[in-house]
Amino acid sequence: MASDNAPRILVVGGGPAGSATAIALRREVPGAHVTVVDKATFPRDKTCGDGLGPGARRVLDGLGLSERLKPFHMPMSVAISGPGGVEALARGPLMEGHDLAGYVTPRLALDDLLLTAARDAGAEVREGVSFEGATPSGDGRERVALSGGSGSGSEAGGEETFDLVVGADGAYSAVRRAIGVERPDMRHTHIAMRAYGTVTHPDKPVSDTLRFDFLESLLPVYGWVFPLPDDGANIGVGLPVKHLKRQTARHGRTLRDLFDLYVEDLERRGFSVSGVGKVATHQLPHAAARTPLTAPGRAAVLVGDAAAMINPLSGEGIFYGMAAGVQLAEELGALERSGTDWRGPGLPGALAGFEGAHRRRFARHYRECHRAQRLMRSRTWAGIATRAVAASDEAMAHVALMLFDEQTAGSRGLVRLAANSVRPLLRR
Repeated sequence: MASDNAPRILVVGGGPAGSATAIALRREVPGAHVTVVDKATFPRDKTCGDGLGPGARRVLDGLGLSERLKPFHMPMSVAISGPGGVEALARGPLMEGHDLAGYVTPRLALDDLLLTAARDAGAEVREGVSFEGATPSGDGRERVALSGGSGSGSEAGGEETFDLVVGADGAYSAVRRAIGVERPDMRHTHIAMRAYGTVTHPDKPVSDTLRFDFLESLLPVYGWVFPLPDDGANIGVGLPVKHLKRQTARHGRTLRDLFDLYVEDLERRGFSVSGVGKVATHQLPHAAARTPLTAPGRAAVLVGDAAAMINPLSGEGIFYGMAAGVQLAEELGALERSGTDWRGPGLPGALAGFEGAHRRRFARHYRECHRAQRLMRSRTWAGIATRAVAASDEAMAHVALMLFDEQTAGSRGLVRLAANSVRPLLRR
Protein backbone atom coordinates (compact mmCIF):
# COMPACT_ATOMS: atom_id res chain seq x y z
CA MET A 1 0.00 0.00 0.00
CA ALA A 2 1.41 3.39 -1.03
CA SER A 3 1.92 5.95 1.74
CA ASP A 4 0.82 9.58 1.50
CA ASN A 5 4.43 10.59 0.75
CA ALA A 6 4.95 7.91 -1.89
CA PRO A 7 5.77 9.04 -5.43
CA ARG A 8 2.70 9.48 -7.61
CA ILE A 9 3.23 8.44 -11.23
CA LEU A 10 0.73 8.99 -14.04
CA VAL A 11 0.96 6.81 -17.14
CA VAL A 12 -1.04 8.27 -20.02
CA GLY A 13 -2.11 5.53 -22.42
CA GLY A 14 -3.24 1.98 -21.69
CA GLY A 15 -1.69 0.29 -24.74
CA PRO A 16 1.22 -2.16 -24.54
CA ALA A 17 3.86 0.51 -23.77
CA GLY A 18 1.78 2.12 -21.02
CA SER A 19 0.62 -1.13 -19.45
CA ALA A 20 4.12 -2.65 -19.52
CA THR A 21 5.48 0.53 -17.93
CA ALA A 22 2.88 0.36 -15.17
CA ILE A 23 3.57 -3.34 -14.47
CA ALA A 24 7.32 -2.73 -14.34
CA LEU A 25 6.88 0.32 -12.09
CA ARG A 26 4.83 -1.69 -9.63
CA ARG A 27 7.65 -4.23 -9.53
CA GLU A 28 10.59 -1.81 -9.36
CA VAL A 29 9.01 0.96 -7.23
CA PRO A 30 6.47 -1.00 -5.19
CA GLY A 31 5.76 1.91 -2.85
CA ALA A 32 4.69 4.25 -5.64
CA HIS A 33 1.09 5.02 -6.52
CA VAL A 34 0.84 4.29 -10.26
CA THR A 35 -2.19 5.54 -12.18
CA VAL A 36 -2.95 4.60 -15.79
CA VAL A 37 -5.48 6.70 -17.73
CA ASP A 38 -6.83 6.06 -21.20
CA LYS A 39 -9.56 7.93 -23.04
CA ALA A 40 -10.98 4.64 -24.35
CA THR A 41 -12.95 1.99 -22.54
CA PHE A 42 -11.43 -1.47 -22.93
CA PRO A 43 -11.54 -3.77 -24.78
CA ARG A 44 -10.98 -1.46 -27.73
CA ASP A 45 -9.42 -2.02 -31.13
CA LYS A 46 -6.18 -0.37 -32.26
CA THR A 47 -4.94 -0.25 -35.83
CA CYS A 48 -1.77 -2.34 -35.96
CA GLY A 49 -0.11 -5.25 -37.70
CA ASP A 50 -0.68 -7.36 -34.55
CA GLY A 51 2.71 -9.07 -34.88
CA LEU A 52 4.85 -9.54 -31.78
CA GLY A 53 8.30 -10.87 -32.52
CA PRO A 54 10.78 -12.59 -30.22
CA GLY A 55 11.86 -9.28 -28.70
CA ALA A 56 8.33 -8.46 -27.55
CA ARG A 57 7.81 -12.02 -26.34
CA ARG A 58 10.97 -11.77 -24.26
CA VAL A 59 9.78 -8.56 -22.56
CA LEU A 60 6.36 -10.07 -21.84
CA ASP A 61 8.01 -13.19 -20.42
CA GLY A 62 10.16 -10.98 -18.20
CA LEU A 63 7.03 -9.28 -16.86
CA GLY A 64 5.66 -12.66 -15.84
CA LEU A 65 2.91 -12.78 -18.48
CA SER A 66 3.83 -16.01 -20.28
CA GLU A 67 0.86 -17.97 -18.96
CA ARG A 68 -1.62 -15.26 -19.97
CA LEU A 69 -0.26 -15.26 -23.52
CA LYS A 70 -0.55 -19.01 -24.10
CA PRO A 71 -3.91 -18.76 -25.94
CA PHE A 72 -2.44 -16.45 -28.59
CA HIS A 73 -1.31 -17.66 -32.01
CA MET A 74 2.45 -18.28 -32.12
CA PRO A 75 4.02 -18.33 -35.60
CA MET A 76 7.48 -19.86 -35.75
CA SER A 77 8.89 -18.65 -39.08
CA VAL A 78 9.57 -15.49 -41.08
CA ALA A 79 9.33 -15.16 -44.89
CA ILE A 80 10.61 -12.27 -47.01
CA SER A 81 10.04 -11.86 -50.74
CA GLY A 82 11.60 -9.32 -53.07
CA PRO A 83 11.95 -8.34 -56.72
CA GLY A 84 12.26 -11.14 -59.23
CA GLY A 85 10.14 -13.52 -57.19
CA VAL A 86 12.98 -14.35 -54.82
CA GLU A 87 11.82 -15.56 -51.42
CA ALA A 88 13.78 -16.23 -48.25
CA LEU A 89 12.43 -18.26 -45.35
CA ALA A 90 13.65 -18.55 -41.78
CA ARG A 91 12.04 -21.62 -40.23
CA GLY A 92 11.75 -21.47 -36.46
CA PRO A 93 11.41 -21.66 -33.63
CA LEU A 94 15.22 -21.87 -33.57
CA MET A 95 17.45 -20.87 -36.48
CA GLU A 96 21.19 -20.44 -36.31
CA GLY A 97 20.87 -20.44 -32.53
CA HIS A 98 18.27 -17.66 -32.49
CA ASP A 99 14.71 -17.97 -31.21
CA LEU A 100 12.27 -16.62 -33.82
CA ALA A 101 8.99 -17.45 -32.07
CA GLY A 102 6.57 -14.63 -31.39
CA TYR A 103 2.84 -13.99 -31.21
CA VAL A 104 0.12 -12.61 -33.45
CA THR A 105 -2.94 -11.34 -31.64
CA PRO A 106 -5.45 -8.59 -32.42
CA ARG A 107 -4.88 -5.53 -30.31
CA LEU A 108 -8.50 -5.79 -29.16
CA ALA A 109 -7.44 -8.80 -27.07
CA LEU A 110 -3.79 -7.95 -26.36
CA ASP A 111 -4.30 -4.46 -24.97
CA ASP A 112 -7.19 -5.56 -22.75
CA LEU A 113 -5.06 -8.40 -21.37
CA LEU A 114 -2.10 -6.12 -20.64
CA LEU A 115 -4.21 -3.40 -19.02
CA THR A 116 -5.85 -6.05 -16.83
CA ALA A 117 -2.36 -7.27 -15.88
CA ALA A 118 -1.41 -3.70 -14.90
CA ARG A 119 -4.49 -3.50 -12.70
CA ASP A 120 -3.67 -6.87 -11.18
CA ALA A 121 -0.13 -5.64 -10.46
CA GLY A 122 -1.57 -2.86 -8.29
CA ALA A 123 -1.87 0.07 -10.70
CA GLU A 124 -4.97 2.25 -10.51
CA VAL A 125 -6.61 2.12 -13.94
CA ARG A 126 -9.05 4.80 -15.07
CA GLU A 127 -10.76 4.16 -18.39
CA GLY A 128 -12.63 6.85 -20.30
CA VAL A 129 -10.35 9.54 -18.85
CA SER A 130 -8.48 11.96 -21.13
CA PHE A 131 -5.24 13.80 -20.53
CA GLU A 132 -5.89 17.48 -21.27
CA GLY A 133 -2.57 19.07 -20.42
CA ALA A 134 0.17 19.54 -17.83
CA THR A 135 2.10 22.45 -16.36
CA PRO A 136 5.02 22.52 -13.91
CA SER A 137 3.75 22.81 -10.35
CA GLY A 138 6.77 24.77 -9.14
CA ASP A 139 8.09 22.06 -6.82
CA GLY A 140 9.47 19.67 -9.44
CA ARG A 141 6.14 17.98 -10.10
CA GLU A 142 3.47 18.27 -12.81
CA ARG A 143 -0.03 19.67 -12.41
CA VAL A 144 -2.17 17.61 -14.77
CA ALA A 145 -5.63 18.32 -16.15
CA LEU A 146 -7.80 15.27 -16.71
CA SER A 147 -11.35 14.97 -17.99
CA GLY A 148 -13.96 12.26 -18.27
CA GLY A 149 -14.68 9.30 -16.06
CA SER A 150 -17.56 9.12 -13.65
CA GLY A 151 -18.25 9.55 -9.96
CA SER A 152 -16.65 12.23 -7.84
CA GLY A 153 -13.18 13.35 -6.89
CA SER A 154 -10.23 12.18 -8.97
CA GLU A 155 -12.35 9.64 -10.87
CA ALA A 156 -14.27 12.51 -12.43
CA GLY A 157 -11.16 14.26 -13.69
CA GLY A 158 -10.04 17.76 -12.73
CA GLU A 159 -6.51 18.76 -11.74
CA GLU A 160 -4.08 16.50 -9.93
CA THR A 161 -0.38 16.72 -9.13
CA PHE A 162 2.04 13.92 -10.01
CA ASP A 163 5.73 13.41 -9.37
CA LEU A 164 6.12 12.02 -12.91
CA VAL A 165 4.03 11.86 -16.07
CA VAL A 166 4.78 9.07 -18.58
CA GLY A 167 3.50 9.76 -22.07
CA ALA A 168 2.62 6.39 -23.63
CA ASP A 169 -0.24 7.86 -25.63
CA GLY A 170 0.76 7.03 -29.18
CA ALA A 171 1.83 8.75 -32.37
CA TYR A 172 -0.41 11.77 -31.78
CA SER A 173 0.72 12.14 -28.16
CA ALA A 174 -0.94 14.89 -26.12
CA VAL A 175 1.78 14.52 -23.48
CA ARG A 176 4.45 15.21 -26.10
CA ARG A 177 2.67 18.43 -27.07
CA ALA A 178 2.17 19.45 -23.44
CA ILE A 179 5.88 19.25 -22.60
CA GLY A 180 6.96 21.01 -25.79
CA VAL A 181 8.63 18.15 -27.67
CA GLU A 182 8.15 18.57 -31.41
CA ARG A 183 6.50 15.78 -33.37
CA PRO A 184 8.82 13.80 -35.65
CA ASP A 185 9.42 15.21 -39.10
CA MET A 186 7.13 13.66 -41.71
CA ARG A 187 10.17 12.41 -43.63
CA HIS A 188 10.61 10.00 -40.72
CA THR A 189 6.98 8.93 -40.67
CA HIS A 190 5.40 5.97 -42.43
CA ILE A 191 1.73 5.37 -43.02
CA ALA A 192 0.10 1.96 -43.04
CA MET A 193 -3.26 0.34 -43.75
CA ARG A 194 -4.46 -3.00 -42.45
CA ALA A 195 -7.51 -5.25 -42.64
CA TYR A 196 -8.46 -8.72 -41.47
CA GLY A 197 -9.18 -11.52 -43.91
CA THR A 198 -8.53 -15.17 -44.78
CA VAL A 199 -5.30 -16.15 -46.54
CA THR A 200 -4.25 -19.62 -47.70
CA HIS A 201 -1.77 -21.10 -50.18
CA PRO A 202 -1.61 -24.67 -51.55
CA ASP A 203 2.16 -24.97 -51.04
CA LYS A 204 3.63 -22.10 -49.00
CA PRO A 205 3.39 -21.99 -45.21
CA VAL A 206 0.92 -19.32 -44.10
CA SER A 207 -0.49 -20.22 -40.70
CA ASP A 208 2.90 -20.33 -38.94
CA THR A 209 4.76 -17.60 -40.83
CA LEU A 210 5.19 -13.84 -40.47
CA ARG A 211 5.41 -12.69 -44.10
CA PHE A 212 6.98 -9.48 -45.45
CA ASP A 213 6.79 -8.67 -49.17
CA PHE A 214 8.74 -5.91 -50.89
CA LEU A 215 6.71 -5.33 -54.04
CA GLU A 216 8.80 -4.97 -57.19
CA SER A 217 6.30 -2.75 -59.02
CA LEU A 218 5.44 -0.60 -56.00
CA LEU A 219 8.64 -0.05 -53.99
CA PRO A 220 9.04 1.44 -51.44
CA VAL A 221 5.67 -0.09 -50.56
CA TYR A 222 5.98 -3.20 -48.41
CA GLY A 223 3.19 -5.59 -47.53
CA TRP A 224 2.64 -8.10 -44.76
CA VAL A 225 0.54 -11.13 -43.93
CA PHE A 226 0.57 -12.03 -40.24
CA PRO A 227 -1.36 -15.24 -39.49
CA LEU A 228 -4.20 -15.73 -37.04
CA PRO A 229 -6.04 -18.96 -36.12
CA ASP A 230 -8.31 -20.73 -38.64
CA ASP A 231 -6.55 -19.27 -41.73
CA GLY A 232 -7.24 -15.73 -40.57
CA ALA A 233 -4.66 -13.03 -41.17
CA ASN A 234 -3.80 -9.41 -40.57
CA ILE A 235 -3.03 -8.05 -44.07
CA GLY A 236 -1.48 -4.65 -44.63
CA VAL A 237 0.77 -2.29 -46.53
CA GLY A 238 3.08 0.50 -45.42
CA LEU A 239 5.35 3.13 -46.95
CA PRO A 240 6.89 6.53 -46.12
CA VAL A 241 4.34 9.36 -46.08
CA LYS A 242 6.31 11.37 -48.62
CA HIS A 243 6.28 8.44 -51.06
CA LEU A 244 2.52 8.07 -50.68
CA LYS A 245 2.21 11.71 -51.69
CA ARG A 246 4.34 10.97 -54.78
CA GLN A 247 2.20 7.96 -55.66
CA THR A 248 -0.90 10.11 -55.43
CA ALA A 249 0.60 12.99 -57.42
CA ARG A 250 2.12 10.86 -60.19
CA HIS A 251 -0.30 7.96 -60.47
CA GLY A 252 -3.42 9.05 -58.63
CA ARG A 253 -3.05 6.13 -56.21
CA THR A 254 -4.45 6.33 -52.73
CA LEU A 255 -3.32 4.18 -49.82
CA ARG A 256 -6.39 2.00 -50.40
CA ASP A 257 -5.32 1.54 -54.03
CA LEU A 258 -1.91 0.33 -52.86
CA PHE A 259 -3.56 -2.07 -50.41
CA ASP A 260 -5.73 -3.49 -53.18
CA LEU A 261 -2.70 -3.85 -55.47
CA TYR A 262 -0.93 -5.83 -52.76
CA VAL A 263 -3.89 -8.19 -52.42
CA GLU A 264 -3.86 -8.64 -56.22
CA ASP A 265 -0.12 -9.36 -56.06
CA LEU A 266 -0.69 -12.04 -53.41
CA GLU A 267 -3.32 -13.67 -55.61
CA ARG A 268 -1.00 -13.61 -58.65
CA ARG A 269 1.51 -15.54 -56.56
CA GLY A 270 -1.01 -18.25 -55.76
CA PHE A 271 -2.39 -17.07 -52.43
CA SER A 272 -6.13 -17.21 -51.89
CA VAL A 273 -7.35 -14.02 -50.19
CA SER A 274 -10.97 -13.74 -49.15
CA GLY A 275 -13.26 -12.09 -46.63
CA VAL A 276 -11.21 -8.90 -46.42
CA GLY A 277 -12.97 -6.63 -43.95
CA LYS A 278 -12.87 -2.95 -43.16
CA VAL A 279 -9.50 -1.25 -43.66
CA ALA A 280 -7.94 1.03 -41.04
CA THR A 281 -5.02 3.46 -41.27
CA HIS A 282 -2.35 4.56 -38.83
CA GLN A 283 0.84 6.65 -38.85
CA LEU A 284 4.20 5.24 -37.77
CA PRO A 285 6.75 7.87 -36.63
CA HIS A 286 9.96 5.85 -36.70
CA ALA A 287 13.13 5.95 -34.66
CA ALA A 288 15.36 7.63 -37.25
CA ALA A 289 13.71 10.87 -36.08
CA ARG A 290 15.57 10.63 -32.72
CA THR A 291 12.70 12.22 -30.84
CA PRO A 292 13.73 13.49 -27.38
CA LEU A 293 12.36 11.34 -24.58
CA THR A 294 12.39 14.13 -22.00
CA ALA A 295 12.08 17.92 -21.86
CA PRO A 296 14.23 20.26 -19.71
CA GLY A 297 12.60 21.23 -16.46
CA ARG A 298 9.69 18.82 -16.82
CA ALA A 299 8.84 15.82 -14.68
CA ALA A 300 7.71 13.94 -17.76
CA VAL A 301 9.03 11.30 -20.13
CA LEU A 302 7.91 9.68 -23.39
CA VAL A 303 7.87 6.00 -24.34
CA GLY A 304 6.57 3.98 -27.28
CA ASP A 305 5.03 5.59 -30.37
CA ALA A 306 4.88 8.93 -28.51
CA ALA A 307 8.69 8.89 -28.64
CA ALA A 308 8.86 7.46 -32.20
CA MET A 309 10.19 4.12 -30.94
CA ILE A 310 9.27 2.30 -34.15
CA ASN A 311 11.54 0.07 -36.23
CA PRO A 312 12.15 1.95 -39.53
CA LEU A 313 12.39 -1.34 -41.45
CA SER A 314 9.42 -3.34 -40.17
CA GLY A 315 7.11 -0.79 -38.56
CA GLU A 316 7.22 -2.82 -35.29
CA GLY A 317 6.79 -0.61 -32.23
CA ILE A 318 5.34 -2.72 -29.43
CA PHE A 319 8.64 -4.33 -28.48
CA TYR A 320 10.56 -1.05 -28.19
CA GLY A 321 7.80 0.73 -26.27
CA MET A 322 7.50 -2.06 -23.73
CA ALA A 323 11.28 -2.44 -23.42
CA ALA A 324 11.57 1.31 -22.80
CA GLY A 325 8.92 1.13 -20.08
CA VAL A 326 10.91 -1.58 -18.31
CA GLN A 327 14.13 0.43 -18.65
CA LEU A 328 12.41 3.51 -17.19
CA ALA A 329 11.08 1.51 -14.24
CA GLU A 330 14.54 0.10 -13.57
CA GLU A 331 16.08 3.59 -13.47
CA LEU A 332 13.36 4.82 -11.11
CA GLY A 333 13.77 1.72 -8.97
CA ALA A 334 17.46 2.51 -8.56
CA LEU A 335 16.52 6.09 -7.64
CA GLU A 336 14.05 4.86 -5.02
CA ARG A 337 16.52 2.40 -3.50
CA SER A 338 19.16 5.12 -3.23
CA GLY A 339 16.87 7.11 -0.93
CA THR A 340 17.20 10.22 -3.12
CA ASP A 341 14.37 12.74 -2.95
CA TRP A 342 12.30 12.55 -6.14
CA ARG A 343 11.59 16.28 -5.95
CA GLY A 344 15.26 17.23 -5.82
CA PRO A 345 17.91 16.50 -8.44
CA GLY A 346 17.25 12.77 -8.33
CA LEU A 347 14.39 12.53 -10.83
CA PRO A 348 16.04 14.57 -13.63
CA GLY A 349 19.13 12.43 -13.24
CA ALA A 350 17.11 9.22 -13.42
CA LEU A 351 15.26 10.41 -16.53
CA ALA A 352 18.55 11.35 -18.18
CA GLY A 353 19.91 7.95 -17.22
CA PHE A 354 16.90 6.26 -18.80
CA GLU A 355 17.26 8.21 -22.04
CA GLY A 356 20.97 7.41 -22.22
CA ALA A 357 20.37 3.73 -21.52
CA HIS A 358 17.72 3.49 -24.22
CA ARG A 359 19.96 5.20 -26.78
CA ARG A 360 22.90 2.95 -25.95
CA ARG A 361 20.81 -0.17 -26.28
CA PHE A 362 18.91 0.65 -29.47
CA ALA A 363 20.63 3.48 -31.39
CA ARG A 364 22.79 1.25 -33.57
CA HIS A 365 19.88 -1.11 -34.24
CA TYR A 366 17.65 1.80 -35.26
CA ARG A 367 20.37 3.17 -37.57
CA GLU A 368 20.95 -0.18 -39.28
CA CYS A 369 17.23 -0.72 -39.78
CA HIS A 370 16.87 2.76 -41.25
CA ARG A 371 19.73 2.15 -43.67
CA ALA A 372 18.22 -1.18 -44.66
CA GLN A 373 14.83 0.44 -45.18
CA ARG A 374 16.34 3.06 -47.48
CA LEU A 375 18.12 0.36 -49.51
CA MET A 376 14.88 -1.60 -49.86
CA ARG A 377 13.27 1.34 -51.65
CA SER A 378 15.41 0.50 -54.68
CA ARG A 379 14.45 -2.41 -56.95
CA THR A 380 18.12 -3.17 -57.58
CA TRP A 381 19.19 -3.22 -53.94
CA ALA A 382 15.97 -4.91 -52.78
CA GLY A 383 16.70 -7.70 -55.26
CA ILE A 384 20.34 -7.96 -54.19
CA ALA A 385 19.41 -8.06 -50.50
CA THR A 386 16.68 -10.66 -50.96
CA ARG A 387 18.98 -12.93 -53.00
CA ALA A 388 21.69 -12.53 -50.36
CA VAL A 389 19.49 -13.58 -47.46
CA ALA A 390 17.86 -16.37 -49.50
CA ALA A 391 21.35 -17.85 -50.02
CA SER A 392 22.33 -17.89 -46.34
CA ASP A 393 20.48 -19.15 -43.27
CA GLU A 394 22.71 -16.99 -41.11
CA ALA A 395 21.83 -13.85 -43.05
CA MET A 396 18.13 -14.68 -43.05
CA ALA A 397 18.12 -15.21 -39.30
CA HIS A 398 19.93 -11.88 -38.93
CA VAL A 399 17.31 -10.05 -41.00
CA ALA A 400 14.41 -11.73 -39.21
CA LEU A 401 15.82 -10.50 -35.91
CA MET A 402 16.36 -7.00 -37.33
CA LEU A 403 12.66 -6.97 -38.22
CA PHE A 404 11.34 -8.30 -34.92
CA ASP A 405 14.07 -7.98 -32.30
CA GLU A 406 17.12 -5.80 -31.65
CA GLN A 407 19.69 -7.56 -33.86
CA THR A 408 22.72 -5.48 -34.82
CA ALA A 409 25.75 -7.78 -34.88
CA GLY A 410 26.75 -9.18 -38.23
CA SER A 411 26.05 -6.22 -40.49
CA ARG A 412 29.48 -6.59 -42.12
CA GLY A 413 28.62 -10.17 -42.91
CA LEU A 414 25.43 -9.03 -44.62
CA VAL A 415 27.38 -6.53 -46.68
CA ARG A 416 29.74 -9.31 -47.75
CA LEU A 417 26.81 -11.50 -48.73
CA ALA A 418 25.28 -8.66 -50.73
CA ALA A 419 28.60 -8.11 -52.49
CA ASN A 420 28.87 -11.82 -53.30
CA SER A 421 25.35 -11.69 -54.71
CA VAL A 422 26.02 -8.75 -57.01
CA ARG A 423 29.43 -9.89 -58.38
CA PRO A 424 27.95 -12.37 -60.87
CA LEU A 425 25.78 -9.58 -62.26
CA LEU A 426 28.77 -7.30 -62.70
CA ARG A 427 30.66 -9.99 -64.66
CA ARG A 428 27.92 -10.29 -67.27
